[in-house]
Formats: sequence, structure tokens, C-alpha cells
Amino acid sequence: MHKALMIGDSLFGEAVAQLLRQHSEVVVVCVTATVASALAEIPNCQPDLLIVLNDACDLCPLLTAYPDLPILRADLNADDLHLIRSQRIGARTEDLLAAIQALPTRR
Repeated sequence: MHKALMIGDSLFGEAVAQLLRQHSEVVVVCVTATVASALAEIPNCQPDLLIVLNDACDLCPLLTAYPDLPILRADLNADDLHLIRSQRIGARTEDLLAAIQALPTRR
């Protein structure tokens, strides 16, 4: 079972939360409206993942504070999900070049 914290206070967010409640694999442990409120709730809720339903919010504070916490971003107007995560790499030029070369080719 995965514990999810949802960020979003729209009708879309309520629909997604209701959909997830029908499946035992995911439990929505907290719903917040903003990234700032999510940052305050994460220590209390201890989610396994974040589900972001607002494509306009800045995720950098979440990625910085919780680099190992996966973020799924869903958009009402798109038919795909985005998995966002933070990955630390070395600071040497060779490490930067290796990381760039390892990136998948854009479509």
C-alpha cells in the first residue's frame, strides 16, 4: 500500500481522490492546496509519494526538501502523467557530461 499526499483543491482533485479511495493500493493521507502547506504536512503524513494536480505550482521547494520523494503530476487537460524526481550528480565537468549523455533522446 502506498500513502499519497495530494496537492490541489479543485474539482479535479476531489475526483482523483475519490477514484483513489476505491483502490486499496493507495491511501490518500492528506490533501493540501499549496506546495507550502504540503511542506508543512509531509512530516505529519509521511507519504510515499506526492500527487500534484496543479500544473502551475513550483515544485523546487519539494524536490529540495525531499529529494527521494517521488512526485506524480497529473493534468486535467492531458492524457499522461509526469513522474518528477530529484537525482544528485557529481559536480565535476565529466560528471555533468556523463549525465547529459545518459539523458533519453527527446521526441
